[in-house]
Amino acid sequence: MNKLVRLERYLCLAGLWIAAVLLCALVLLSGLNVFGRIFGHPIGGSYELSGFLGALIAALALADTQRKRGHVELDMFTKQYKPIVKRLVGAFNMLFGFMLLLVLAIQQVNRAKRLLAAGELSETLRLPYPWLMYICAGGLLLLACAYLTDCVYLLTRKDPDTEALTSGERNGVVTSIRNDVVLPNEKEGKKASEAIESKEDAK
Repeated sequence: MNKLVRLERYLCLAGLWIAAVLLCALVLLSGLNVFGRIFGHPIGGSYELSGFLGALIAALALADTQRKRGHVELDMFTKQYKPIVKRLVGAFNMLFGFMLLLVLAIQQVNRAKRLLAAGELSETLRLPYPWLMYICAGGLLLLACAYLTDCVYLLTRKDPDTEALTSGERNGVVTSIRNDVVLPNEKEGKKASEAIESKEDAK
């Protein structure tokens, strides 16, 4: 389990760092375009490039946002469920999300192939933009990986703080499915983990 969580973390962080670099490029492009317009020399195709960069940033950042529980979660009904039911419902949702994203990624790859075969180019800069669709599909696969990890975690974990062994980034996030669902036989383990964290904080 620890190896799966660690692998997921590295993959999601890789996507996040690439998205961060692209975000810097987007900010720089927008700034230079505004500055150039002041002197009557705007950057040609800046809006098109901004659209491409925005799509890549969103696709690559999705997985790490899921890993850190950054997406909106509605618990209007599930918060009333018993712990075991919460776990099973959460695992089902994660499994369904994994399969859905897998299908979407495959569909996007197939569409990119068809557009490349047809010689599709962007309207302004005449760039072969279908290649970017492969990267977006990779971002969807990263998110699918995060969903699959959540599913396996909910079904197999014994220690509610398993992830603390590989990363403390999710520890203590109140909206985390992984940390909210605690079965009765796990309460002692959670108390022990909290005691260890308190000692480390005291040091």
